[in-house]
Amino acid sequence: MDVNFGVRNHECFGLLGPNGAGKSTTLNCITSTIPQTTGKVYFNGTETYSSTQSPQISMGYCPQEDIMWKEMTVREHIEFFLKIRGYGANDAKNYATQYIEAAGLEDHQHKPTEKISGGTKRKLSLLIAICGYPKQIFLDEPTAGMDPSTRRFIWNIIKSTKKMNDSALIMTTHSMEEAENLCDRLGILVNGRLVCIGSPEHIKMKYGEDYILELQSTDIEKFHEKVVVQEKLFGDCSYTMERSSHNRMKYEVKMTRNLGSVFDVMENYKSVGLVVDYSFNQASLEQIFIKFAKMQIINTEH
Repeated sequence: MDVNFGVRNHECFGLLGPNGAGKSTTLNCITSTIPQTTGKVYFNGTETYSSTQSPQISMGYCPQEDIMWKEMTVREHIEFFLKIRGYGANDAKNYATQYIEAAGLEDHQHKPTEKISGGTKRKLSLLIAICGYPKQIFLDEPTAGMDPSTRRFIWNIIKSTKKMNDSALIMTTHSMEEAENLCDRLGILVNGRLVCIGSPEHIKMKYGEDYILELQSTDIEKFHEKVVVQEKLFGDCSYTMERSSHNRMKYEVKMTRNLGSVFDVMENYKSVGLVVDYSFNQASLEQIFIKFAKMQIINTEH
């Protein structure tokens, strides 16, 4: 592992990377789930488990695996962790009610965890991590296995936590949509190394030099030969193309200048009927991530 980053309060930092890149290992080292063999971890400027001073750490952790007592109910879990974090019995009961209502778990609160679904278990794992306003929150793929509507519900809970709590959040995810919605900054791990770091917008601007033109045409061969080849739609810039159907084509082009001319040409040919519809966009965060993920595959094979 070769990572070096810091996270501010009220910030959500996302760790991205292909399977085996080191995302969960990084979180496990930070939370001391597994012992670190090298490097240092600091909370509020104080090294953890140093020989001279051990800091008071307020931490919430949602691991990939849902670790629960199968005999205990949903409510009992939340109340138990609130008591661990210093709340009295009455306060724990009242706050547990608020968390249960916020997550829509009223109908499941008295069920033992062995009787609830995987999605409900993920909700409970998240509530265990954030209950009691911990200063550091770690979320390892918190929405894995959830349906789209539940996932967005959880996103709102995480956003509210970041806004209301004086907490620093680190989360891992395989969803680029989730990363862009929740994270203020992102770091991409490849083979245990942090290869880039910055806001989603910064990463797309720095590494998204490719632009994607997707179009539907009444005569795709004519469009390619006349507009792309003869009229040099992309100038001298290199491109690749992929035909997705008999009347649809996708071009991936490396260009940083004269982007407006592409729109002008496409609008012109749309007005005369050769182009039915099109989109011309900068490479998405997901496409950038795939490029970095390929580095892991290539390096692993060698």
